[in-house]
Amino acid sequence: MNETIYPGGPVMIRIDGSKIRRIREQKGFTQLYIATAVAVTTDTVSRWENKRYPTIKQENGIKLAQALEVELKEILETEQETDDKKTAHSEKRGKEPTQTTREDTIKTGSSADRSKRLIVLLCLCLCALIATIVIAVIIFIPPGEDKNTGITVTRTVPPHFIPGMPFPVFIRIDRTSEEPISMILRDNLPPGTELTAALPQASTNKNDHAVQWLSKISGPALFAYSLKTEKSYQGTLHFQGLLKIGISSESRIPVSGDNSSASSLHHWADTNGDNRISDEEILMVYDLTGPEGITGIDMDLLEEIWLGEGYIWQPEKQTFSIIE
Repeated sequence: MNETIYPGGPVMIRIDGSKIRRIREQKGFTQLYIATAVAVTTDTVSRWENKRYPTIKQENGIKLAQALEVELKEILETEQETDDKKTAHSEKRGKEPTQTTREDTIKTGSSADRSKRLIVLLCLCLCALIATIVIAVIIFIPPGEDKNTGITVTRTVPPHFIPGMPFPVFIRIDRTSEEPISMILRDNLPPGTELTAALPQASTNKNDHAVQWLSKISGPALFAYSLKTEKSYQGTLHFQGLLKIGISSESRIPVSGDNSSASSLHHWADTNGDNRISDEEILMVYDLTGPEGITGIDMDLLEEIWLGEGYIWQPEKQTFSIIE
């Protein structure tokens, strides 16, 4: 029998709660009936069955067996089951980390966390440095300006044009130095266009379909040309140009500013497309060309439209009707 004798105390036996519950349920006994027969509470019977009280007094065990109408040995835990529990408990304790192991784990985890935080901090510092450099480049090196020469090249193109009618393109070179420099300015003509005039006189690169100037300038300079498309053209023209002032790649400056113009029924100087040329719009033209204008552009027609109340383009006649 699986029993334990404590000095000066009652004999205790180990019961199997699962066996007790199974037998009770098979025989149809309630916990209240068993509790009354053994002279204990139903809570005690429940604790026996749930193995919360694995040992009980031998005299209660005998009463319990009698109440269940079985022999005492049928509700006892066998010695093999007891040994299995002890073995399982020992193995579980063997798997539990010791205090030293837990402390080592905590220390290792803390070191790993510190390393991760250090890496994150370094990444943040690197990102901040890159952002600072980018902002500095944006602020201190304007678009189209070469950092070594202090030159800015800007193109001005009307937002729209009438197919078949010449319209101007202006390229302004601004410098921070007055020292004379030799340069080549080349602006590619969009496909489907024809060069009608250039100021100063320029040469045309037929292979590249471009207008170009070879010149020596001191200070700011303005270059202009006019071009036109076929009367049937519909679409948007795109421009691209480059200024060369030396043989190194660092001295090749892309032309910035306006880079497109779309076909429409509005005069090229009518920038807002309201079918009239305002004071502001004609002053803008004169700021670029001066009163002498540019070869290939009808400045008299421009002033005539400006003096009128408005205009209407007549495609079939290829002419403007000026509203007086």
